[in-house]
Amino acid sequence: MAHWSFCGMNCEECPVYQATQKQDQAHKVWLAAEYSSESSWYSPSEMTCQGCHSQQRLESKMCQACSLRKCATSRVRQTCAECPDFPCSLIERYVSIETDARCQLQLWHERLTATV
Repeated sequence: MAHWSFCGMNCEECPVYQATQKQDQAHKVWLAAEYSSESSWYSPSEMTCQGCHSQQRLESKMCQACSLRKCATSRVRQTCAECPDFPCSLIERYVSIETDARCQLQLWHERLTATV
């Protein structure tokens, strides 16, 4: 069964989530190097994700800084598709319209609003 992030991404397809679930330290080392840049550096320990809905302590720098997650945790139960403001400026900024996540959110939003 898929675990869905607030932004519509299937967590099970996320490499950081996968590395966390498998406790794959070598993959976390590779991911830290892959995601790091001159402006933002990541350590392997920060390549940890239990999914947006996890109640566990957020160790990932990416998760801690996620403005979508911060907004959604106080407004919706499952995904941003439930939000009456969908698609908001955060979705427009961070979830490109060409992505599977955005298409999934749009589909869910249409289903939710059709039944209202």
